[in-house]
Amino acid sequence: MSGANREYISRRRSLADFNAKFGEGIVEHTLNKAMASRGAVRLLEIGCGEGRVLMELRKLFPSVEMHGINKKPWPAMRGRESLIATATNHKIFTREEAERVSLPILHFYDAAHLDFPDGYFDVVISQVSIYQIKRKDLLLEEAWRVLKKGASAFLHMDSTCDGYPDFLNQETPRFLIYQNGTLYPFEAFVGRLRAREYNIACRIAYGQQRDDACIRRTAVIMQKNTDEALHLGLTFDELSSFDVSALGKMFNGDKIVGFRSVYRLENA
Repeated sequence: MSGANREYISRRRSLADFNAKFGEGIVEHTLNKAMASRGAVRLLEIGCGEGRVLMELRKLFPSVEMHGINKKPWPAMRGRESLIATATNHKIFTREEAERVSLPILHFYDAAHLDFPDGYFDVVISQVSIYQIKRKDLLLEEAWRVLKKGASAFLHMDSTCDGYPDFLNQETPRFLIYQNGTLYPFEAFVGRLRAREYNIACRIAYGQQRDDACIRRTAVIMQKNTDEALHLGLTFDELSSFDVSALGKMFNGDKIVGFRSVYRLENA
């Protein structure tokens, strides 16, 4: 697969990149724990990009059933051959090895609605993709639904960097919640869910982007403690929401992308 078709660094991020956001070896530890206590173990990556994380995990966990979702295919990610190309490009497997392993199953659709049964997965992960989804509220509710009781999800929600325009300078600049006309902090909103006894946590961390600009990342960690459906209590504001990519703005040479999703707290 030519380098010209691998133009987006976010689509090539590694398992080490993911663990840097959530904790060293967090995915491996969670899968090992699931394998020690359950029979069939399944993992879903939302926004799997070119499949690098999935293929790294496949090498570590040959028996785990793995699924990856992207909204649509593109030249570097279309299916089986794309996964093999990713594995060889990043020296995860030789081509001969990649052709022999059970490859992850790829799906192409909007992850706001997941085509899996309730309680199907032991682990759900996502990095550098949720901010591009329009209905982030539905995605969070769906991620909770497809987790087994006792299972975990590690979801990178959004980031902001020094130099972003002011309207993208929030905890989650592409997931905005208002209560009575006032911006409601995302971390406080997750606290409301915890008060309703959902085991969901918000983590805000500061790190470095590849160009050394300060970056603030917001993540959600779910540990499913009840089979009760997750209802966020949000109303989507279609009029105030838009695709920021349409602005054509640039940041350090890269186009700012994603969907600015705006919500109102119900019964506020």
